[in-house]
Amino acid sequence: MYNIVDADDIKKDITEYEKLDKTIPIFDDAEYIIAECDGDKKGYIAVTEKGNKFILEKLFIKKEERYKAYGSKLVNFFINYARKSKKDVIIYEGEDKKIKSFLRKFGFKEIKGKFLIETVEKDSRKKEGVFVALGSVFLNIFLAGIKIFGGVKGKSNALVADGFNSLSDVVSSAAILLGIHFSNMPEDEDHPYGHEKIESIIGIMVGLFVVITAFEIGRGAVTDLLKGVPKTMPSFSTIYLALISAAVKYGMYFYKMKVGKATKNVALIADARDSKSDVFSSLGVIIGILLSIYVSPIFDTVVSLIVAALILKEGLSTIFETSNIILDKQEEDFIKEIEEYIYNNTDIKNVHEIYMRRSGDKIFLSFHIRLDKNTTVYKAHHISDALEQSIMMDFKEVKEVMIHIDYLMD
Repeated sequence: MYNIVDADDIKKDITEYEKLDKTIPIFDDAEYIIAECDGDKKGYIAVTEKGNKFILEKLFIKKEERYKAYGSKLVNFFINYARKSKKDVIIYEGEDKKIKSFLRKFGFKEIKGKFLIETVEKDSRKKEGVFVALGSVFLNIFLAGIKIFGGVKGKSNALVADGFNSLSDVVSSAAILLGIHFSNMPEDEDHPYGHEKIESIIGIMVGLFVVITAFEIGRGAVTDLLKGVPKTMPSFSTIYLALISAAVKYGMYFYKMKVGKATKNVALIADARDSKSDVFSSLGVIIGILLSIYVSPIFDTVVSLIVAALILKEGLSTIFETSNIILDKQEEDFIKEIEEYIYNNTDIKNVHEIYMRRSGDKIFLSFHIRLDKNTTVYKAHHISDALEQSIMMDFKEVKEVMIHIDYLMD
């Protein structure tokens, strides 16, 4: 738990703070970030403001509490607090070599005689998403080309259908690229909560592409079965193309899912599931070709129908799961975790009406807390502000916390 106090608060409780550090500096224009656990103060950072910079005046952790990660948590909280406060740089101007050595772990560097860190976040999430989506576009174009050409030449309708499935994936990946671009646009007056929900919209679009593809493949297979279209035995060489497709698609599924989960990109996760269904699609094509060659040519069409059903199932699952995000389905485990965090780390005795909603990889959280009815507005503000900052520090997905304060019933 972290509390943000000013010099007046320090002066008011100076005896208590001197128990923490006898030489705690007092600057009239300073802010103090206090690390606490179960009501026991573990350390603090004293900081002053200078334009778009924060000057780190002192970093202190109790001797008996050092090497317990309190210092790391405190500095991480401070860096995030600086970002929220729109500060571009944190500067440490002291000469304490131990503090400098410690700060280096967080990216502080000596530049032009000053020890500092820039707080502007590098958008690795966007770069990873773009890299994966672009790779998917080119790989799907390649797979669509070899499967459609090879299927026509090798007389396998199932492989041709699988090729058109890959062609639809090109459109899906291109849509994800657009989603990544627009979802990373900053908040504006018309969209104060940002644009991350575009990822969920793209996720549903991907699901729809998958469903439409499944429908078209299934429709063609059913038409062939009903009409009794004469079947030509497919060439054995088409199996190799389907094997290549299955191997490439599995690699795409594994990497997309890894990056999608790491960055909480629902559109990328939806695309990963599509790639997973394509693996089954290509394996189904292999079985169909083998059965067509060694049993009856009709199996090429039958397998196309089975593949269509598998693709349809994956598409519908993607639509339903992504729709839950847009409809703000509550995650009970997360809400319980927030409730326990508040009770375990603060003196707040009542928290209720906890609600959350996801937007891309971010969570917007709101809840009510009850405080003593004699608590001043000033004190209540500091309690809620410290709680807000602490939650955003310890729960990286949380982008914003809205706290409503009620009075505690007698």
